[in-house]
Amino acid sequence: MNRLRELIKRYFHLLFFVLLLVFSIMLIYKNSNYQHFAISTSMQRITGPIQKFGNFFYRQFHFPRENAYLMEQNIELLRERENMFIFSNDSVQSFYSVADRNKRRMYAITNAHIVFNTTNKTFNYIIIDKGKLDGIVPDMAVLSPNGVVGVVSDVSRNYSTVISLLNPNSRISAKIIPINQIGTVMWLDNDPTIAHLTDIPQHLMVSVGDSVVTSGYSYVFPKDILIGTVIEKFDNPNNTFLTITIKLATNFRNLNNVYLVSNLYKSELDSLQSKFRNE
Repeated sequence: MNRLRELIKRYFHLLFFVLLLVFSIMLIYKNSNYQHFAISTSMQRITGPIQKFGNFFYRQFHFPRENAYLMEQNIELLRERENMFIFSNDSVQSFYSVADRNKRRMYAITNAHIVFNTTNKTFNYIIIDKGKLDGIVPDMAVLSPNGVVGVVSDVSRNYSTVISLLNPNSRISAKIIPINQIGTVMWLDNDPTIAHLTDIPQHLMVSVGDSVVTSGYSYVFPKDILIGTVIEKFDNPNNTFLTITIKLATNFRNLNNVYLVSNLYKSELDSLQSKFRNE
């Protein structure tokens, strides 16, 4: 305690001067607009980099939580899209009233993280971190926030493999907007950014920039999920169909999280289709 008193006595004048200086600066800062601006600018130059580093450090610890929150928000938005439901009418009169339509959920949605992904092979595939224990089954549709990714093929206890759209074995029933013509999307190149739309007759008007979406004529994918946009089309002299190249909506080189969509009526549809397969 005595040492503290001696220290204060020794530096009393200096401490008093510093206090007066701080008080004077505060008065100038408060009562003068120019000095207010000058001091604020100077302090911002000093504290700006510190705040920037602090925010960066904070975000590194909160990214997983923020990503999980965004994934849940996106799932909720997907669940409530109209193409996730079946709408039926009880009578001819109810056809003219949206409120009277019977609305049934057709698809269930969950999310997963990608643990392995190939884009430069002939037969590309993806591995996700969910499997049988999470309710994942084969033939579930896999989507990115931007569009179609592929279809679940094999499932283990904790992981699943996905046949990527970047695979020659992948065939997706699609339609081209606005003409609503049905075709098939296939990957025939080594480029992971493009694919081809086949079975579109040459006499139809197809334009660069037209959207290509899922047709809904499959129990795997809901209808109207974006696959890509037309970037090139030309007549093929060897057959009656157009050759159409599309730019894929999904960036397969930058995939981290995906959504898995299961058709709640799959077993019923499989049972009906099996009768025709056996004939």
